[in-house]
Amino acid sequence: MAGRRKENAEVRGSHADRTASMRKRVIDAAIECLGKLGYNATTFQVVTDAADVSRGAMLHHFPSRVDLMVAVAEYAAERQNRYVRRRLVDVKPGMDRYLAITQATWDAMARPPAIALLEVLAAARSDKELGARISPVLEGLEKASADAVWEQAQSAGITDKASIDAMTHLHIAAMRGLALTAPFLRGQARNEASVDLLRRYKRGLTNELLGRKG
Repeated sequence: MAGRRKENAEVRGSHADRTASMRKRVIDAAIECLGKLGYNATTFQVVTDAADVSRGAMLHHFPSRVDLMVAVAEYAAERQNRYVRRRLVDVKPGMDRYLAITQATWDAMARPPAIALLEVLAAARSDKELGARISPVLEGLEKASADAVWEQAQSAGITDKASIDAMTHLHIAAMRGLALTAPFLRGQARNEASVDLLRRYKRGLTNELLGRKG
């Protein structure tokens, strides 16, 4: 009996692994298509073909295009946060890490998952069903980002959470805008100069919150 239970558990585990692998395969294909083709051209069939899966398998995992795009957004948000955390692992906690979050977040914005998320967010403005389901995903991403910044801000001696939360929201919104318009406005140097201005604003606010001059 014990052997049978172990065998059944292994079968269930194997099935779960295959399911996760299939979902990741489709989501990765969708992210690539969103980056290359944009949201409108990333149809259900286009992703099915890119992932090289049957339509039946696709519908089993993602019954609708909205289901797929929500899954893409969730995956992209998690990947974006993971990337930022990984970039900061070797940075000294406290002020150094608090300041380094800005560049790490900007670098994350240029990666395929973040670009795909931008495409989905833009589409969600005119798609009520997608918008309603994306809203909690975006809220979760914003909260995770704000919590991470606040943790390091506290380590740096800052106590004004409201100001840090507002700054984090502003930085993310500005970076999304820069990333969204980047394909149409030539000049990477201009974007980098804008991000540098965000860093300078952050330092100025930090000095103000810590009661420093200059």
